[in-house]
Amino acid sequence: MPSFKFNVESCFGADIFVGYFNVDEILDIMGIKKEVMKSKRVKNLISMHGRDDRIVPIAKRQVAFDVLSSYLDSSFMPFDSYYVNDDKLLTSRSDRLYDAEERFLILCMSLVYGKSVKGLKVLYPDLSTKELRSKKSKGKSLFRYFREELNDQTRDYIQTYKERLKNADDKPAGREPVKEEAAPPAENVKEEVAETVVAAKPKKPVVETKLIPTSFEVETPAALKLFKNGHILISAQIDRMKRGEPIELAELKVFCQRLIESHTRNNFSLLAIRHIKDASSYLEQHAMGMAVLGIHFAKALKLSKSYIEVIALGALLFDLGRFRLPMAMVMKTEKMTDSEFDLFRKHIQFGEQILQKVEGVPKAVFQMLYDHHEKVDGSGYPEGKQGKEISVYGKIAAIIDAYDAITSEQAHKPSIGPIRACQRMRKESGLAFDKELIGVFLKNIGVIPVGSCVLLSNGRVGFVLTLNKSFRPSLVRQVYSMTNKSFIEPSDIELNKSAGVNADVTVTKEVSPQSLKLQFLDHIL
Repeated sequence: MPSFKFNVESCFGADIFVGYFNVDEILDIMGIKKEVMKSKRVKNLISMHGRDDRIVPIAKRQVAFDVLSSYLDSSFMPFDSYYVNDDKLLTSRSDRLYDAEERFLILCMSLVYGKSVKGLKVLYPDLSTKELRSKKSKGKSLFRYFREELNDQTRDYIQTYKERLKNADDKPAGREPVKEEAAPPAENVKEEVAETVVAAKPKKPVVETKLIPTSFEVETPAALKLFKNGHILISAQIDRMKRGEPIELAELKVFCQRLIESHTRNNFSLLAIRHIKDASSYLEQHAMGMAVLGIHFAKALKLSKSYIEVIALGALLFDLGRFRLPMAMVMKTEKMTDSEFDLFRKHIQFGEQILQKVEGVPKAVFQMLYDHHEKVDGSGYPEGKQGKEISVYGKIAAIIDAYDAITSEQAHKPSIGPIRACQRMRKESGLAFDKELIGVFLKNIGVIPVGSCVLLSNGRVGFVLTLNKSFRPSLVRQVYSMTNKSFIEPSDIELNKSAGVNADVTVTKEVSPQSLKLQFLDHIL
């Protein structure tokens, strides 16, 4: 790296308290963007993958610290609590230098964690540069500290990137541009997900077995068995929790991995099995249903394996606090009173107490817990966060929690059905739910999702089992004849076939299964 003299005063008075993370904006404030962009490492990665590939901003953050290495290992002014006050008067050059250093060090933390300064202050209300400023006096390298922290934060994604290169048909680097992994419309949502997962320590390489796709008929019994085993596992963890013992995180991670494998073999089987719920054990099954939806959603966002695993685990755990509520309240069929609702809201606090007893819970899981009842318009709880104040994991949790809840049979209310659920959630876009995320979720769950009860053009009523590549119904299980007003022997029909007797059969409209005394769970297997 050529010699470069950094001028910290470029950070004096800079507006750093924005609600989003933008590495290029930080480099501009610091006055080092030109130096970073001309580095061979960054230029090569842009040439290979384009500017939008997620590895590029990570490289920019690494190179930024290389550029700043000399200055980071110089002396900083000692911490002064006077400057913590927002109304401080900066009348001298010394005051302005301290302000510049303060903003510079906080921006360095932003680069490390891939979070906006505003986001950092939400996560760490007592955010301070006191410890950073004291490192030099203790003979420690601030440059080395920041680089090691950055490596910890980005290790998981870098490992995924290396595996992607290794699996890319052994093409030499730079031969031809590699397209980004089918980014969803929420491009910066994907970036935020990638940057807020706390990467685990490096593990020994694991040889993965390629999963062979299976048919709905073959995978569904296996998925049902998996759900039954999951119910036993979660019940055991609840018993441990009630005895004051920590839950077994390793066992739950293994279960999530098995869910991911089943979803990979045939995603529709798990999406169908998710509908099997007994009101007496709704919470356990709700947790598993959300894990399935979390996996489906994470894959729709084109996230890598490690992020899918974290979201699946978070979906399984973020509602654990509800098991601490009185069972009579959980099973109540009438509307909750104000005092009961106040107690219900405390399930977030109870969940935090449960997870804090467990070592190694990813930070993203806590974010799903804290934020799953927040709404982007600020009307949620417990803190009334708005928009970008809500973590992306919390936004994901809110969507899968709502969809699983309103499409499930509960003690106090029946399922409204997948189609009406999608319609209701679409109306809440930009109010309860993030617009970009809910758009991705609804597209990939389908306008007529798995589990929908529909009337076909042949006069039969059936339940949707699978979707095609356009997210439209493909396989439908026929169970009732509207012509004869009677039940029929269940039979499966594949829609949109180009030839044969079923070539012209289409979905005519949605049907209320309750009106015909039908339930999807009676016809899944």
